[in-house]
Amino acid sequence: MATRGRKRRTPPPEKGLTEERVVAAALDLIDQTGLSNFSLRDVARSLNVYPTAVYWYVKGRDELLGRVVAYATRDVAPPAASNDWKALLREMCHRYRRAIQAHPNIAPLIGSQLRANGGIRADLIDRLLSALVSAGFSDEQLLDAYNVVIGALVGFVSQELAALPAESPAQWAEAHRKRIATLNVIEHPTLARNLPQFANRAFIMRWSKGSEVPMDSSFEMFVDVLVLGLEQKLKPRRR
Repeated sequence: MATRGRKRRTPPPEKGLTEERVVAAALDLIDQTGLSNFSLRDVARSLNVYPTAVYWYVKGRDELLGRVVAYATRDVAPPAASNDWKALLREMCHRYRRAIQAHPNIAPLIGSQLRANGGIRADLIDRLLSALVSAGFSDEQLLDAYNVVIGALVGFVSQELAALPAESPAQWAEAHRKRIATLNVIEHPTLARNLPQFANRAFIMRWSKGSEVPMDSSFEMFVDVLVLGLEQKLKPRRR
């Protein structure tokens, strides 16, 4: 991973240590133990080096977390540009979801913390912008179209893979299941009629995380709606 633009410092004494190894070790730790207790000292310990060696590559925890997100999403941008912007956008959405599914513990980071932006993937941004330009969005429309795609995609995936409460997760899940099972069916007849298919499969009404009960068909519809909505936005309005 490039370190261009950073002032060169004396190389660390640990031979074989690289920025990619540091970031990969950090992602592995987050996969195992989550974000709440993650520290650079633990990364150093997992690599069998002193913490100062890790600081040679990153300034601190926030910078490392930004690079972790960039590393986890390194294969999201399709390998080659396509003239079919809808196919490219669909592929990018599915690649992004698979990348976060492989590392669900970073979902809270991408969904709610600006430090996730620290590891900018210029290749992904450029490929998305190219697809939107190819679709026909003007320079004036491009910003809004880009924000719609990123906001919707990150929102769906981070919600789907949201973690259970850290404290007593099994008890919370059982309590939420019971809350849903005892909803007032008289006051909410439409919800009551659809409750069997919604229970543990719909946003707000789940007690299992998406890594255990994935929302595949809903994601397929989400991608369809996103693409069709962008396409509809490009059509001239009737007066």
